[in-house]
Amino acid sequence: MAASDSPLSVLLEDPSKSALMSDVDGTLCRIVDRPDQARVPVRARESLETLADHLALVACITGRPSPVARKMVGAEKITYFGNHGLSFIKPGQEKPTVVIEGEEAERARKFVRDNDNPFWVTSKIRIEDKGPIQALHWRGAGHRTEEMVRIIADHAQSAGLATHWGRKVLELRPPGMEGKAGAVDELLDGTDIETVVFAGDDRTDFDAAARLKKLADEGKLKNLLLVAIDSDEGPPELIEMADLVVAEPEEWIDLIEDFAAGFSEAPVEAPQPGAPQPE
Repeated sequence: MAASDSPLSVLLEDPSKSALMSDVDGTLCRIVDRPDQARVPVRARESLETLADHLALVACITGRPSPVARKMVGAEKITYFGNHGLSFIKPGQEKPTVVIEGEEAERARKFVRDNDNPFWVTSKIRIEDKGPIQALHWRGAGHRTEEMVRIIADHAQSAGLATHWGRKVLELRPPGMEGKAGAVDELLDGTDIETVVFAGDDRTDFDAAARLKKLADEGKLKNLLLVAIDSDEGPPELIEMADLVVAEPEEWIDLIEDFAAGFSEAPVEAPQPGAPQPE
């Protein structure tokens, strides 16, 4: 497929002012019971690397810590905005730039340390330490576990933490953080990017999509293509807002791969008059 025939061809209007942004879990790879077992296909990494050579920005915006996301995706030429907007790593950086530090960054971890108990373990609640964000996973557990997680959420809110629900995960966050919407603002701030393609599947991705839609409505973006990966666990609002809906991560990766391949297809030059013709 030629790049111009791709649904992502809006990026070709001016590649030097275009950005592709993508979530990771549920978008570049399937959701699995244990986050550490998720795998991003090699073809996704290679395609993102190719696009980074041609676009103004290629970025992954994820709930994972940015160093973890970079190791997981494997593309070195792209930016990773991790922890739902709390840290980022740009190409060439070894350590992430942290947006929030100090006491606020430790509030969620302190809450988990003070409240974790054996019932969390027997209920199959798994804690993922993301630094300023603490994630409680219960994929594979029953309805009673979800009820316990909701009780924990109430206690966390009483302690001054923000709670954010995802696909079988509760995140305990510092208060006031904007999440992926803030990450989008940070990525675009100070740039002349006019065109954005964004893909995601979760509630946090809806926040980013809504912010991008607002920027487009205000005339701050010339072109915007929102891609949603369909899921029974995802927010219906994201599907309704999306310009393009795909059924699974593999279909989104197919789009990226085909679009990237179009850049590497060199045009065939017409033979010059008088030049010898191939037999």
